[in-house]
Amino acid sequence: MMNPYGKVAFYPGCALDGLGRSYEVSIKLVTQDLGLEYEKIEDYNCCGALEVKNVNTMAGLLLPARNLALARQMGANAVMSACPGCHYSLSRTQYFMSRYPKLNEKVNAYLEKMGVQKYDEQLLMIHVTEFIYNAIGPEGVKAKVKRPLTGLKVAPYYGCLYNRPKAYTLTGYMKIKDDPERPHFMDELLEALGAEVVPFEAKTMCCGGPHVYSDAPTSIHLEARILKEAKRNGADLLITDCPLGHVAIETNMNKIAEKYGENLRMPLVYFTQLMAFAFGHSPEETLLTANITNPLTVLKRYL
Repeated sequence: MMNPYGKVAFYPGCALDGLGRSYEVSIKLVTQDLGLEYEKIEDYNCCGALEVKNVNTMAGLLLPARNLALARQMGANAVMSACPGCHYSLSRTQYFMSRYPKLNEKVNAYLEKMGVQKYDEQLLMIHVTEFIYNAIGPEGVKAKVKRPLTGLKVAPYYGCLYNRPKAYTLTGYMKIKDDPERPHFMDELLEALGAEVVPFEAKTMCCGGPHVYSDAPTSIHLEARILKEAKRNGADLLITDCPLGHVAIETNMNKIAEKYGENLRMPLVYFTQLMAFAFGHSPEETLLTANITNPLTVLKRYL
């Protein structure tokens, strides 16, 4: 398959600079192995996550718009994010700027004051899962596997914002976007590694990640539902593509087990970590050794 995106700018967001570092490290390993190129946006800023828009509408659009404008200054055709929350913020800004001329004019006026060129709404918004799936495909991934994960049962957890709301994320390029209600791109990539994807109806449920501290009981309840579904269907690992969801569930694992039972404990792995591991990289290289829930208790049989 050919990269359908042209030049890709990578927006790592705040999470990958901190608690999600293993995600970024493994993305780099996997894309290098697959021959995929991207360029990180320099001097990027926080996208405003999910909360800023509720406090200040203009700030909620301006923060992502600056990142998009910087990507265009690089000559990018697409901007790739690894965090669905960031993907949402960038896509939302693209949506509103392309539909409301007066709002567009106001955002671009602010960008000019900040010394950034106007944003022309010409970028495609993609998640790293979509980048790998569309640029290489499951067959291309399968060809790179050195450590087949035969017998490993996995539950792919996409999270609620991976490709939602579809009004934002599907706009203009539906043919290369995953299904917002029943996503399957990560499923197919995991199957290409030799793993078995179990039935998993919770794959797009909300984990309550933004409310880990502000409303812990609700967050723990939502996370327990996800783990119950994965356990019920025999998964060995919960596979994630969202740093917020990953960190939230790992952080609350002890509280979940305390309230809902020890049997709900399950290791979490970013899908790119599992890909890099299957491609032959060591647990240390992929930072699997840094995951709080210790997935090596499951993966050691493949070493």
